[in-house]
Amino acid sequence: MKNILLKNISGALLTVNLGRSRGLHLLAGETKSVPAAMIENPDVFRLFRKGLLAVMDEKPTAPKKKKGKS
Repeated sequence: MKNILLKNISGALLTVNLGRSRGLHLLAGETKSVPAAMIENPDVFRLFRKGLLAVMDEKPTAPKKKKGKS
């Protein structure tokens, strides 16, 4: 499942209503990873249009290489 990053670019606490009595709280400058389907949420779209929330693709992390014995 693909994830995206939501970043709070406003200077205040943002609360995003995810439905079913659940909410996502983002502090100023905080970034959280959420499922890509969340971009279709009306609350996320509204905050993005107002310029309070940035949406970025989450880059997959490369597996850590183990150091060999020498």
